[in-house]
Amino acid sequence: MDAIWPVIGVVGGRGGAGASTFAAVLAAMAGLGGRAVLVDLDPVAGGLDVLLGVEGVPGARWSGLRLDGGRLDATALLDGLPPWGRVAVLSADLDPAPVAVAQVLDVAVRAGPVVVDLGRWSTPWRAAALDRCALVVLVCGADVRSVTGARSVRLALGTAVTGLVVVRAGGAAAPASRVAELVDMPLIGAVPALPNSAESPLAVTSLPRAMSRVARGVLDAVQS
Repeated sequence: MDAIWPVIGVVGGRGGAGASTFAAVLAAMAGLGGRAVLVDLDPVAGGLDVLLGVEGVPGARWSGLRLDGGRLDATALLDGLPPWGRVAVLSADLDPAPVAVAQVLDVAVRAGPVVVDLGRWSTPWRAAALDRCALVVLVCGADVRSVTGARSVRLALGTAVTGLVVVRAGGAAAPASRVAELVDMPLIGAVPALPNSAESPLAVTSLPRAMSRVARGVLDAVQS
């Protein structure tokens, strides 16, 4: 019987929280020693392929997938997506159909761990992904606006979701433990805010160290 890997969702407490960056780092760490899949469900965020610098790499985006209800092979799916190191990236260039999201995730978990950039808005395609997530990571800043937004996102996720919070700390912000308490999610770790000048693509060979450590903790938590 084929191994079934976990699906881990990542969502930001507000825009600019760094959820997409953390999702990418998490996927890169999950792909060490094997392969992983990074799925973008936020079509208005500019594309994970752009964030990772693979927008010019051949391979399917959501608009290029042809899912006609037949059996989809996991290896063929991953081989047809743009690679970012050991991570196969499915970037969002349109609103994916919920049935397509369900089919892709159900197949991808047979090839390796799957990380989903969920997007902050409740949508039918996000609901299809949430049904398959073993864990959801909420990335939240430590200022008042970020915590307020994160509380709303947490409420929209529902009580059935198993979640952890990653706090983006910086300056004279609230302690990470206090942020986690306010958001009502267990704290998995805190990472420094990325500088505003970080506009270049995220390189898989030089991941932010603090994020990598916290991502490793998330993977350990979902595997325990």
